[in-house]
Amino acid sequence: MVIVDADTVAGWRRVTPSLAQLDSAVDDLRAQAPNATVAVVGDPALKWQLDDVERDLLDERIRHWQVVLAPAGSKGGHVGFIGRAAVRARERGMEVVAITDRAVPGCPVARIRREPTGWVFDLDNPMAPTTPAEAPAVRRRRK
Repeated sequence: MVIVDADTVAGWRRVTPSLAQLDSAVDDLRAQAPNATVAVVGDPALKWQLDDVERDLLDERIRHWQVVLAPAGSKGGHVGFIGRAAVRARERGMEVVAITDRAVPGCPVARIRREPTGWVFDLDNPMAPTTPAEAPAVRRRRK
């Protein structure tokens, strides 16, 4: 399973994110790894960074489960949401790698680059996670 951070890919080396760029990258990923399950996950703020036309297209993709936005207020933000999705996928026997520019707890991260011929994903050599799958619980002291 490849979990694509929509924010990272849509905003790759751009001032504002582009849904067209995300689509292009996901298409190239599916062509490069046709047997992989691809899940596109993003932060809810992505929707409001797009122009009106792309915002409508994103809404359509959300309705058809092509893109999932992390629920607002998710513990750990959308990166925590990606981490929990990775844990669930591993519980179901899948190997998981994320395409993101952030450290995802307990999930290896693959590199991405853009070449003149399209997007290239280094799925065979992901970087090992630097954070544990489950962060220790923080206990609050009573007042």
